[in-house]
Amino acid sequence: MPRRGHRAWPRWLSGLVLGAVLTLSACTAPIQSAARFNALRAERVFAEGYANVLEKYIDPVDIAELTFRGVKNLDEIDPILDIARTETGLRIARGDSAGPEIRSPAGSDPHAWARFTIRAVLAARAVSGSVEAAGSEEIYSAVFNGALLPLDHHSRYDGLRSARDSRAQREGFGGIGVRLNFEGELPKIVSIHADTPASLSPLEAGDVITHIDGLPIDGMERHDVIWSLRGLEGTLVTLTVTRETRPDPISATLKRALIFPQTVEFERKGGIALIRITSFNQRTARDLEEIVGDLSEQTADPAVGLVLDLRSNPGGLLDQAVAVADVFLRSGTILTTGGRHPESVQRFNATGRDLSNGLPVVILINGGSASAAEIVASALQDRGRAVVVGTNSYGKGTVQNITRLPNDGELILTWSRFRAPSGYILDQLGVFPNVCTSDLLALTADRDLHEQVRRSASSATTTLTLWRTLIRSDESRRREIRQICPTGTDKPEIDLKVAREILKDRHIYARMLGMSSPGLATDKNSLPPSN
Repeated sequence: MPRRGHRAWPRWLSGLVLGAVLTLSACTAPIQSAARFNALRAERVFAEGYANVLEKYIDPVDIAELTFRGVKNLDEIDPILDIARTETGLRIARGDSAGPEIRSPAGSDPHAWARFTIRAVLAARAVSGSVEAAGSEEIYSAVFNGALLPLDHHSRYDGLRSARDSRAQREGFGGIGVRLNFEGELPKIVSIHADTPASLSPLEAGDVITHIDGLPIDGMERHDVIWSLRGLEGTLVTLTVTRETRPDPISATLKRALIFPQTVEFERKGGIALIRITSFNQRTARDLEEIVGDLSEQTADPAVGLVLDLRSNPGGLLDQAVAVADVFLRSGTILTTGGRHPESVQRFNATGRDLSNGLPVVILINGGSASAAEIVASALQDRGRAVVVGTNSYGKGTVQNITRLPNDGELILTWSRFRAPSGYILDQLGVFPNVCTSDLLALTADRDLHEQVRRSASSATTTLTLWRTLIRSDESRRREIRQICPTGTDKPEIDLKVAREILKDRHIYARMLGMSSPGLATDKNSLPPSN
């Protein structure tokens, strides 16, 4: 069915991520080993990386300190290296071998500091066989990781292989649409995704792949098999497979298409629609819109409630988190963000869609629910649109900016913090549930559940008020109130039981929504100013 009211977002927004998501990657060609260090190319990579840190990182950065930390981390490649800072620059030695002093530039020009970095790397290569043998990626990783480590634990450098993996998760990839099991000597097709090239081919689940494009894959590494199957959209790949029920091998030629990792799962349990979102990529909101739109159009057997399961969802794209929350909202703020860069100061409002037509919603969270998942949970909770059940969420309230570097690697930098609609900053705090299931795990009799849910919701009201008015700098108080509902990452069945109990009783659901939706909190901690 067609997409319903899908929002168009500024192009720069699609380069913002809110959490770590891992997958095998897509590619346009196999990655070549970066065995040789190219100084001119490396200078461009470091110059762009340093420029982005200076411009986009949430706090001001001293480029001299940044560069010296990066160069010092070359001892990660050769621990015997002695990299010492001098009054005018630095000197690199290894045992009795010492290079000349390398003078540091004046000012904060990232190109000048990139040239300084290259001179330091060349000096290290002159005295160290290990650094001399290191490829470009190993050097990029050492320098950038050393430079970024003190900033915050969400800012990092991803080498070209890891970066392409992440881009595949976020943006989709050219592929055929199969899931493989690598436990045997040869990869076996576990499942075939609907509406993909594989679903239109003779391939079946259970087939064992023996050749790709006529080349035997026996002995190939897992990653190399994946890269061989994936490539540019519209290009052809030929698979040879064996099947237990067929005596002869089967050959199939498929045209690669754009494949998105599936992030939205749906099942119907009686009158309850259960939707699980595992992460947020460019297809997440669209897939959710189609499911929710179909639910709202059903008249013969309409759903009476919806459970949105965000447990152990590590996050993903900012625009998708906003779009997912917007699926259920008619008005109001979804979140605000603020940092040092002018474009990091944003307010995202609902567009008045609510594709579910007011269907009661319960959201499940736990300690693995982070960033994008926390945006959705806090927005629907604060706007009085959903009841939140589970344990404290992770508490990752920062947004990362992604820059693709000339080597195809990526620099991920924290550039803003975000606020829930009621005004509190989620970073290191997270979302507090209306019903804390940490208190209910000992329940054995279902007949006690209703009363326990009611009591838990009543006690949560006071904590929610404290939560939303907490001064962010009060770390001891933050740790104290987070212990009221200890973080959990397992998936106890009690979460779903509580959700059903709430949804089947409209009075308790309405009461919890009333307790959930506050007046806007007065948060004494302001977001970082824009300048």
